[in-house]
Amino acid sequence: MRRTVLLACPYFPPHIGGVESYVWNLARQLQRRHGYRVLIATTADPGTAPGRCTGPDDIPVYRLRVLARFSNTPFSPTWQQALRTLIAAHRVDLVNAHAPVPLFADAAARANSHVPFVLTYHTGRMRHGNRLTNALLAAYERTVLTGTVRRAQELICCSDYVAADQPRLFASRATTISPGVDLTCFTPAPLVREPRLLFVGSLEPATAYKGLDQLLRAVAQLAPDCPVGLTVVGAGSALNHYADLAVTLGISDRVEFAGRLEGAELAQAYQRARVLALPTAFESFGSVLAEAMACGRPVVTTPVGGIPSLVTHRGNGLLVPPGDVDALASALGELLRDDVLARRLGQVGHARVTADLSWDRQADRTAFVFERALAQ
Repeated sequence: MRRTVLLACPYFPPHIGGVESYVWNLARQLQRRHGYRVLIATTADPGTAPGRCTGPDDIPVYRLRVLARFSNTPFSPTWQQALRTLIAAHRVDLVNAHAPVPLFADAAARANSHVPFVLTYHTGRMRHGNRLTNALLAAYERTVLTGTVRRAQELICCSDYVAADQPRLFASRATTISPGVDLTCFTPAPLVREPRLLFVGSLEPATAYKGLDQLLRAVAQLAPDCPVGLTVVGAGSALNHYADLAVTLGISDRVEFAGRLEGAELAQAYQRARVLALPTAFESFGSVLAEAMACGRPVVTTPVGGIPSLVTHRGNGLLVPPGDVDALASALGELLRDDVLARRLGQVGHARVTADLSWDRQADRTAFVFERALAQ
């Protein structure tokens, strides 16, 4: 008998981010490859009407009404009942909720105690705000999130780092399943000679930790001796800040802000670049690194969070300390000059991704966890 799975995610395309891309690709592969009937529950973005619409592969997407938003966290007291109704109406066999954005996954966990529940957690401890915000997040993790974890028959973490960062919550229960890469879209291309760097990420103030400020300063260091250029892929309310910084540094003619790109356009951006740079201070996994590696591009990044599980120094990329502009500029300059090194790192990275991070493989691993939960 065909199983019905409900994937619950607080945001979903057209809102694009790492978690949203993960859920989108997982939904497609679970339906295509494993024969699940997949439903998606999410929230209605501002300007998007609540109700049913159609997602990828004709998968139904149910957008639930939002009463209020606190920073990037939507909220409504009606979600639990709405999800309970959805589960009953479609005879859902299993619920898989995606966190860490608080409250939506928690509502999904409490919507129906008779349906197996799997929680997928995508980040380490949330400590990026001011003292009050951090205190509220810590209280949430001790109380509400702890209850959600206890309700889960199975736990999935997107990297070993995520599981290890909260041992009290996940201990030995979590299965690590990293985000996959669409290898039909992100394909290798010959190494380009043009000294073009690429940054892919959100341009919101809350994601300043990804290090675009430092990357712009590194480009300014390289500029006097190299015709280096930088393409920035992403959108957000801090765009003007970064554009102004490029002007201040005297490199505005070297920097292209390309906006948000997806699918084939994003793949082309990787292929047209020589190096991807992600000088982040925090990262649970680093999907953009995996996408760049799938395209045969060397990467320069930092040894933080879950990145060391994906990138090894001088194995398939170069690692520099976060916040160290001099080290970043030196690593980028080395890959812009050294064709042999850049090509070797790109080839090793491509082999790593194709061997272990295809969405086919990650969907197989996820389906195995789902079947284990259903058997309990």
